[in-house]
Amino acid sequence: MSIRVIEKTVDVAAPPERVWDVLLDDATYRQWTAAFAEDCWAETDWAEGSEVRFLGPGRSGMLGRVVTSRRPELVDVEFDGLVVDGRDDVDSASAREYRGAHETYRLSPVPGGTRLEISAAMGEEHHDAMTAAWDDALARVQELSTVSDR
Repeated sequence: MSIRVIEKTVDVAAPPERVWDVLLDDATYRQWTAAFAEDCWAETDWAEGSEVRFLGPGRSGMLGRVVTSRRPELVDVEFDGLVVDGRDDVDSASAREYRGAHETYRLSPVPGGTRLEISAAMGEEHHDAMTAAWDDALARVQELSTVSDR
């Protein structure tokens, strides 16, 4: 398996603080990440140095740590491996493939709102489907960021 990086940019008609909250607040995180699979969530406090488990059905997903967290500008997560059936896997060949890869959310103010840039490591076999899912996810972030009630 080889890792490819998906990069996307979207402008959101909301201030960076609002977009940050939508990205990382548990309730809205679950809403926008439903574009990837229903019942996705992240176990973390998003503070620098904190562990992150990006989980979905079956408590499987990605394992990493927050390398940088600067509200409301940047969150960078470096992957350490996988989570399989709720257990950390840093030793299997699949887990080692992801080690050192990153998922990054960069927010910058622009006239009328925020530019959100994402960069996400993805296994080659899931790249095309996940590229389309990221388009849907970012549309959900736009929508959630511009509604008055979350």
